[in-house]
Amino acid sequence: MKKVLVIGGGPSGLMAAIAAARAGAQTTVLEAGAKPGRKLLLTGNGRCNLTNLNEHIASVYDSSDPEFARGMVRSVFSQFSVQDTLDFFRQEGLLTSVEHRTYVYPVTGQSASVLEILLRTLKALKVKMKYSEEVIEIERRDLSSGSEETGCLWNVRTKTWNYEADCVILSCGSRAVPATGSNGSGYELSRMLGLDVTDVLPGLTAVSCAFPSPEARAYVPGSRNRAASGKKTAEDPFFAAAGTRTFAVVSVLSDGEVIAQERGQIQFTQQDLSGIVVYNLSRDVVRALHRGCDVQVSLDLIPDETPENLENDIHFLREKYPGIRDEKVLTGLVPSRLIPAVLALQKLTGSSLAYVLKNFSLKALRLRNFDSAQVCVGGVRTTELDPHTLECRDQNLKGIYLTGELIDVEGPCGGYNLQWAWSSGYTAGLHAAGD
Repeated sequence: MKKVLVIGGGPSGLMAAIAAARAGAQTTVLEAGAKPGRKLLLTGNGRCNLTNLNEHIASVYDSSDPEFARGMVRSVFSQFSVQDTLDFFRQEGLLTSVEHRTYVYPVTGQSASVLEILLRTLKALKVKMKYSEEVIEIERRDLSSGSEETGCLWNVRTKTWNYEADCVILSCGSRAVPATGSNGSGYELSRMLGLDVTDVLPGLTAVSCAFPSPEARAYVPGSRNRAASGKKTAEDPFFAAAGTRTFAVVSVLSDGEVIAQERGQIQFTQQDLSGIVVYNLSRDVVRALHRGCDVQVSLDLIPDETPENLENDIHFLREKYPGIRDEKVLTGLVPSRLIPAVLALQKLTGSSLAYVLKNFSLKALRLRNFDSAQVCVGGVRTTELDPHTLECRDQNLKGIYLTGELIDVEGPCGGYNLQWAWSSGYTAGLHAAGD
């Protein structure tokens, strides 16, 4: 019987173990933490957005090698699709519901239900779960030609034990949310094996922004103190906007060129732009910043009005109410706490109110750190892997498979990253047990 060792007890690792065991392999999961699935319990704000019904799901994923990665995603999803995921959980006793047309959640509204069902399935398949087993080395053990056994075994060493396996599946996750045990150890293990790992950056998180110059930050209409202290205070217009939620078309510009755009609700914090739309675009922001580009985040705060109509509306109000101040003109156009920021940017640029409302442009500084990131951008290059099996292409690494976040593939918010975990885990587990 083939021995398969899965390193990591997150979503992709648990699914890989289920697939391998179902295919007849003697399967063991090594989890560095005291409990499995800690990050899974946090997904969807604790509700677990299992997957997404997007008909063109494979097209939404990004990577350092996007064309190769999307081909890999399509191949993997052809072996374990969104429907296969729904069928799997339904057969294991989990009912689901759909929100926002495509977002799939368990009807219980609890991530714990999903984890419990996975663990119940593993137990029924007699998969061994080993906790507090942090892997520190993976080495190839070639068997002598005179041995009754042929081929090679892999020796996996933890701080307390040595494990042998015919195949090893690396499902160690990324550096996102390190409080759950995601310390990036999988990247180091991958490098030790000789795999090419890209720079790893935070993704799906808020973008820290600033006005284009200190003068804009310092200006507050009616304020006597206009000195640019560089500190956030209640008089700072960006600070004043904190807590504001509004709808906008958000564009990311790299060196003046639009590279990505989405529409939806955004939220201002004391120094960040947040919200699902911003999270999704943060992947483009962080890649452009990492390349050393000048990155702007531009908001169309009145997306359903043309610039011409907006100019006419503002002109009409000024004629109807002679002497009306600009902040009063803005009262019916943007949330009140956002008005000082709009006026500050208008003063800086010397543009019309209508122009600023349609082009509220901020300088992107950085993303929040890994503590706040839902996923990581980067990882083991997809070109290191067979796109059909997720096994390493290097002949010296035959029997080593990768899954989930460890691979340089990431999707937007909405269940896409969990679907990649389910599909990549199942695919790797199936081939590790059968090839």
